[in-house]
Amino acid sequence: MQATVTQATRRVLYTCDGRPSGCWVAGNTLHRVARASKHLLRRPPAWAFETGILKLAQQLGATQVEVTDAETGTTYVAPLARFWTQGIPLSRGWGEQVALTLNHWRRQQPEQMTLF
Repeated sequence: MQATVTQATRRVLYTCDGRPSGCWVAGNTLHRVARASKHLLRRPPAWAFETGILKLAQQLGATQVEVTDAETGTTYVAPLARFWTQGIPLSRGWGEQVALTLNHWRRQQPEQMTLF
């Protein structure tokens, strides 16, 4: 697992096999932008992260996780510690992962712009 510094306060994270994970740590938050139609688990409905990504993010000081659905703009926020206490370990061909079901996330809808 490795991290690359791209800015002074943003670290891009890579999977255990060296591929870009699509995740980065900025401040105390692990960020990810994903399409729910492709990346949201169906059964159970959950967002999942590679276990190594969660561990590295925690080592880098992350205390919360934020996933933004690129299709709807909805942002899901949860404490990173909740992955360890209420997450579901799984392995479905993408390495060891931990999934956190949607009922453990706080949803933030995108703000609608006003016309006038």
